[in-house]
Amino acid sequence: FYSTNAHARNAYTPQTIVGGIHQYEKLLPALLKEADYRSKIIGKWHLGHREQFLPLTRGFDEFFGSGNCHFGPFDDVKTPNMPVYKNEKMVGRYYTNFTIDRKSGHSDISQIFLKEGLSFIEEQNAAGNPFFLYWTPDAVHGPNYASDMF
Repeated sequence: FYSTNAHARNAYTPQTIVGGIHQYEKLLPALLKEADYRSKIIGKWHLGHREQFLPLTRGFDEFFGSGNCHFGPFDDVKTPNMPVYKNEKMVGRYYTNFTIDRKSGHSDISQIFLKEGLSFIEEQNAAGNPFFLYWTPDAVHGPNYASDMF
């Protein structure tokens, strides 16, 4: 999901950047939708965190994650913690509702993402649907965290 769109290149951080990927750029989930695939993204999006740029506007059928990653925590009203979405509904924020303990390095976010992914795969398999799961956990970079089992 790389773009030559200079306005979108920095769409991921900080929250004050308002850019995102242009609508004229057709992305893989939109192409797969034409072939009757079901698609879901789990994790971070990084192609614009404003509503008009989020994954459901770009061909994905389902979304669980954030338009950004888990930087923070932020306590300022002007720079709130990044929202986490289930489809188009905000279900909480990193640090506030989806805990990341910077001191201990503990968080269950990766396990929550894993359960979402397995559920999607099982549902699509049971329905006999071809599917595309775009898995983008933000545990690949700092601040690092792990669940109790690790």
